[in-house]
Amino acid sequence: MREKWQRQMPLMPEIASHIQAQELEVISCILNSKPIITEFVLQNLCKGRRSDSRAGAKGMNAEQVLRAAAVMRLQALTYQDLAFHLVDS
Repeated sequence: MREKWQRQMPLMPEIASHIQAQELEVISCILNSKPIITEFVLQNLCKGRRSDSRAGAKGMNAEQVLRAAAVMRLQALTYQDLAFHLVDS
């Protein structure tokens, strides 16, 4: 069953002077202040599945999907590039 949230490391290490770090920090603050966004992502990810379903791979939780999508759009990454950056991090 897909999880809604779990504590995770920040999208970027402390590189406060870098413009991307500042942008990611602002995005993180927005996402943290609006947990309903993560709830919508979870609903979308689980659409068409029974809530008690244990089938399939565990996969990323809703918050991880949301944050990965934000990084993907912010940096104009392809899915292939995003997959590389996620594995490389």
